[in-house]
Amino acid sequence: MSNPSTRTPTTLSIPLISLRGKFPNATDGAQQSIISWAESISAYGPWSVTNKPFNAPSGDPKDYMSWAPYSWPNCNGVGNTTELTPQQIWVTCPYSIRDGQFNPDRLTVNNIGAFTNLSDAILYNALAFSFQSESSSNYSQNIAKFVDAWFLNNATGMNPNLNYAQMNRGPNGQVGTHTGVLCTDWTEALDTQMIAWTNQYINWLETNKLGTDECASLNNHGSFCFNQLTSLKLLVNDVQGSINSSNTYFKGIYQGQINSTGDQPFEATRTHPYHYRNYNLAAMITNARILKYADPTSNPWNLTTKYGATIQDALNMVMTVDPNASDEGEAIAEIYPNIAAVASTYGDPDGKYVAFLQKVFPEYAWDGDFLWDQPLAGSAGSTDATSNSTTSTTGTKDGSGALAIKALTPLTLIVTLIVGIGAVFL
Repeated sequence: MSNPSTRTPTTLSIPLISLRGKFPNATDGAQQSIISWAESISAYGPWSVTNKPFNAPSGDPKDYMSWAPYSWPNCNGVGNTTELTPQQIWVTCPYSIRDGQFNPDRLTVNNIGAFTNLSDAILYNALAFSFQSESSSNYSQNIAKFVDAWFLNNATGMNPNLNYAQMNRGPNGQVGTHTGVLCTDWTEALDTQMIAWTNQYINWLETNKLGTDECASLNNHGSFCFNQLTSLKLLVNDVQGSINSSNTYFKGIYQGQINSTGDQPFEATRTHPYHYRNYNLAAMITNARILKYADPTSNPWNLTTKYGATIQDALNMVMTVDPNASDEGEAIAEIYPNIAAVASTYGDPDGKYVAFLQKVFPEYAWDGDFLWDQPLAGSAGSTDATSNSTTSTTGTKDGSGALAIKALTPLTLIVTLIVGIGAVFL
């Protein structure tokens, strides 16, 4: 069963509730949306990696599995005399990549969909919990239940590897690719188990060829791999390790990701360039935020590529691109959180970022991203996003990441980092 959309609130007219927590008053609308999303999606959980119609080639239902989404079979010449069943096609016919063309059977095994739902549920429940002062609530209980079912439970917990993620099918396939304040409810036992599981997974990510190849990828795959690695090291309290991995990213593959015009050469040539530009931009922003959190003395937002470009330059370039030019009109929403993040970090002295959001997404102050993209002009009760705001429109060089994350409880930080960020790689 699919979950309700989590991009927009169900209504923009519900009364505002004064929610407790260290968040600007202007974020009341975003808080309302997040609470609504947390309650809606939680009804579909818990989720487990074992809930799939077919197991990975290992035969272990606890092994995560997904199929390469752009991979298609060609059964000409395989010598069959009768019609092949789907299961026979998966192991008999050679598969080839058609970039940007989704194979409709890719979600027959839908561990990736379940993990996406789990990620959203934990993220929004964690944020909803952080708005309150209680040590226990339905939101924190949901988090403990969902984490236990997916990661830790002996019967349903996922093995700490991605050996069968974005698995290639066909006679030469059958293996994954590299592209694929603690509350009373988060107990010491859960915490210990989660840290142990995470340490095992970090070891797999840093030693298995699938993991090392992913982090070596020059495009969005590499960016998101470092999202995972750096955030997971924070989870196990390896702060220096997280900083070291962040520096590896910014001194390594980041150097070639933004050219002198602000374009992203490894994303611009894809079949869906508008999507992939925003996709990698989101990963670059996340890498900067993680480094700023781990090392408050750092200034990742001003780090330049070998072409002299910054993350802000990449956003400014994407804002000039018409998504309809590549038949991606529906992808326009992907730029909204990137604009909000850049505006809250670099500032918006001439108001161009807020003006863009006002024009294409006037309800942006109700979106969940608005909560952690502060300071940013606008409020849920205002039709003029440049007024009636309790926050500044200018921001600071280290405003967004530090302010947003430090306002969260440790429980929120843990689940936001491990699940909200890690989901993309899977």
